Formats: sequence, structure tokens, C-alpha cells
Amino acid sequence: MPLIKVGTNDVSKHLLSISFCFLIAAFSITSSCNRAEVGYDILITNGRIVDGTGNPWFYGDIGINGDTIAEMGDLSGKTATKTIDVQGFVVSPGFIDIHTHCDSGLGKPESNANLNYLIQGTTTVITGNCGDGTYKIAEIKDKWEKQGIGTNAIHLIGYCDVLEEVVGRELRAPNPEELEKIKEIVRQAMKEGAWGMSTGLEDHIPGRFSSTEEIIKVASIVGEYGGVYSSHQRNEYDRVPEATQETIRVAEEAGVRANVTHLKIGRKNYWGKMKEVVKMINDARKRGVYIVADMYPYNHASGGTIIPIAENAGWAPFHLPDDMEPFAELRKKMRAQNLTDAERKKLREQYVDELAKALSDKSKREQIRKSVLEGEPHRPSSVALAGWDSVLVTVARKNTHLIGKIFSDIAEEQKRDPFDVAADLVIDEPDLYVAMGVMSEDDMRYAMKQDWLMFSSDGDAWPIIKETDIPLIWHPRDFGGQARVLQKYVREEKVLTLENAIRKMTSLPASFLQMKDRGLLMKGYKADIAVFNPETVRVNATHSDACQYSTGTEYVIVNGKIIIEAGEYNGALNGKLLLLTDN
Repeated sequence: MPLIKVGTNDVSKHLLSISFCFLIAAFSITSSCNRAEVGYDILITNGRIVDGTGNPWFYGDIGINGDTIAEMGDLSGKTATKTIDVQGFVVSPGFIDIHTHCDSGLGKPESNANLNYLIQGTTTVITGNCGDGTYKIAEIKDKWEKQGIGTNAIHLIGYCDVLEEVVGRELRAPNPEELEKIKEIVRQAMKEGAWGMSTGLEDHIPGRFSSTEEIIKVASIVGEYGGVYSSHQRNEYDRVPEATQETIRVAEEAGVRANVTHLKIGRKNYWGKMKEVVKMINDARKRGVYIVADMYPYNHASGGTIIPIAENAGWAPFHLPDDMEPFAELRKKMRAQNLTDAERKKLREQYVDELAKALSDKSKREQIRKSVLEGEPHRPSSVALAGWDSVLVTVARKNTHLIGKIFSDIAEEQKRDPFDVAADLVIDEPDLYVAMGVMSEDDMRYAMKQDWLMFSSDGDAWPIIKETDIPLIWHPRDFGGQARVLQKYVREEKVLTLENAIRKMTSLPASFLQMKDRGLLMKGYKADIAVFNPETVRVNATHSDACQYSTGTEYVIVNGKIIIEAGEYNGALNGKLLLLTDN
């Protein structure tokens, strides 16, 4: 074979080319090693992991890439762009609040961060409850994506909203033709990604006029798409077993997963019936009916001042006849947008003075009594619906000795008619704050120990609180729904184990919704994570100062991004509207 001669310059060029190739290869290997060393976008180390299954906690690390949990276990030696040492803290899935009204606040730029929920470790809220929620899913998706939201959200079709679209505010059920239109609207909303449907069958208009058969027909469509049915039941006071039986029937005949939402027996005279309700649900589940329930961790529901002066509406007990003068005219004046605080205060004082005069007139007093005890044909009064044994005094600046007392008990102590007691109080202290729906702690503890009972808040997203904001009288559950479970029922009273409580706020609602990749800490699941101190987590909101953030949560991660760090909100909006069609 002939020898091939190569010139000196050619040899040098050849060696240089070989050296360059070796350098490129070495650089590539080094770069790969560096990437392998970094490993994760976020690495959570030394955590006490409660994974949401209900199983005992364990120590471990969590590696996150993008929006997903990439690895769990002993990740010693692994590095990340961001490493968080959480020694001494619990790491759990982000909480899923199965019943909120956050759709109102999420749609407003001042409250779309949903910080009152985030700061508790809540990463997903279910909206559109009690029959009140838009069916225009594509519309809210577009709006929320453009403006951003702090938590994830899952939206239910509000059946009352659909009824209003088709029937209006008429006090009747839909006719057959209208029912077909309703079914079309619900079907379209499910196609757009609604996660199911909610009803309000008690005091909600026009929902309270819907028959069981009507609801079954519409819920069947929801079931076809794998959606859920959530019901504010027809009664939460003296006929809860009957109302629960209706929800069970809907679940069974419509073939849909059903939730008895904010389960309660809110009248003292009927406490103890919770065991009957629990047995009904357990019996239904034994025969294969998918039914669960949720409960907020407070022993009383929402309310307001004893007399709702400006609106003459809501659950507060002392309603006047809508057309009684001069009150109707005074309410109209108070609703004017350009009033100063001083002008509004003067009108309120005039309202109370006129009420004192009316109550001293025998004829007018009887009209007022009828309104308070019965209400209008289209709108039963809260007392007619719930009774005086459901009215609890929660805030009183003057009559402080009444705080924590139920109205029926106050009347019994004074040996007077409850209406007469209320009539005196609205004159003496018109800003007295009451809650409607008083529950037994024994009933609540019995129910919350059931495997199928979830926790919720029934609250809304609030604007971010400033130090200069004045205290607001309200129900504290908007700022304390999840934290109160961990503080009161786990740490203080030990009704639940930490693992079981977290399961009720994470994997249990996720299982009911059949979410495929949330509600657990597990490889491949979405990185919605809460990190909190179980010894210090605390509710700071009270009835007299309701807008106070809970404390004890150190980190919150939503869709793989940190949003609460060292207990502080960083201003990010990492949430998204989750659609059933994407699940």
C-alpha cells in the first residue's frame, strides 16, 4: 500500500481539529454533569411529609421541576436552583377547599390574589356553590387568565343562575320547554369544562321552587360528563334527614357523585339528629351511592346585624315588611352612592327612631311581628326557616352579657316572647351582630370523624388587607377555614390526627372530584404544596375583627412556583382555572 505523504501544515491542522473535538466533548460531558447536579427547579429538604393519603408522616425531600413533583425521598447530594430547608415543619399537599364563593373575589383585581386562602396553605378553591355561579365557563377562563389569580379554581355551574336565565325571577319551576333549554345550557357548560353543578334549594330564588325530579333530569347530564353534584340542601335546621334523603336520591337516580355541602343541623332543638343523617349517608354508600359531605369548622353559620337596615334582606332575623313606610324610603336613600358616612349614619339613626315609634303602635307592631316570624310568600323569614333556637349573639358592644347566647335561651331566661326580646334589642343596640344556624360541637365532632367528611370555608376572596384598614365585623371563616381545623380539631382538641385532617382537606376532595394529579404528594403529581408549623398554625380572625390573616404557614407553592415564602406573599399569581375537560 503506497505511503501517503502529508505536509507539516496539514498535520498541524489535523491535530488541532482532533483537539477541538476533544474539547467540545469534554465541555458537553461537563455541562451534562452540571445539569445532572442541579437536578431540580425547587428542592424541599428535611420535611416532615404528610402526603395526603392518611398514612403516617415520614421524613423526606421533594424535588420539583416545572409544575410537577419530579422525585420524593432521600435526595441528599442533589441540588436545585432554589433549595428550601423546612426542618421542623410539615409538608403537605396544598389544601383544596371544596366549598367557597371565591368566584366573586377572583374576578376583581383587588382580590384576585385570594391571599386570605393562600396564607392558610389553600391552593385550590371550588367556586360556583349554592346554585350561585355563572355557567359561562369559557368567559371566566378568559377573564381569569388575562388578569391572573392566586389560587387554582374549579368552577361549578350555579343552577340558580341557569334558572334565572331561562325562567327569570318568577316564583315557579320551569315548564317542559324551559327545562330542555336548561339542559342545553348545562350541557354546553360541561363541554366548556365545568366540573359539575350546584343547587341552592333552601332560600335561593328561583332554586327553591325546583322539584327533585327536575334536578335529577339535569344532574343526569352532569353525570354523563363525569361531573359532580353539590347541594345546599332544602333544609339545614329541622328537616335535615329529609333533605339529605333528597340529595341521596339525586345521586342514585342521576348516576352522579354528590356532596351534601356545609352539612349542619343548625337548630338547638334538633341537635342529635346528626347521627341519623350520618347513618343515612353510610347506608347509601354501602349500597353503592357515591355521596360525601363537607363542613366548615365553626359551630355557627353566617349572619349580620340583628336588623339589616340598608337592604332589609339576608339571614338577619328582624326584617320589616318591604313596603312599610317610612322605612322603604329611608332604605332607598341609604343606598345612594354619593352619601357621606355622616349622612348615612344620620339616616340609620332616623331609621331606628322611626322603628321605635312603629313598635309602640299596636297595629304596626303586629305587621312587623308577622314579617319577622313569617316573611313574605316568596321569601320566608329567617325565623320561619330556622327558628329562634338558631340565632346566636356573636358581637355586642353594649349588651356584652349576651355574647355566645342563643335567642331562645335568652327569652327563656327572661320569661318573655323571643320577638319581644328582639324588638327591644333592635332599639337598644341595632348593630348587635347575630349568626343564623347554631350547631352542636358534639354533632360536628361525630360527623367530622366519618371517612367521607371534608372541610370547607363557605367564604370569599378578599382584597389584600392593609395595616390602615379598620376592623370589620364578619364571620371569621373566610380567613380561617383550614387553619382552624389544624389548630382546634388537631392540635388543641385532638379530635383528628394530623394525617386524617390533611386527608380531609386534600386527597378526599380530590378523589370526590376525581382529579388525576392533585391532592397528594407523589411523583408525577402537580406541585401544589403547603409548608406549615403544626405547633403555631393559628386563626387570628374573630367576629369583631374578621379580616385577620391566619399565621403559621411558611411556604405555599402553586403549580410549581413559590407564592408564599417565609410567611410572606411575594405578589405572584400562579393559579389557574382547572377544567374537567383537561383532567
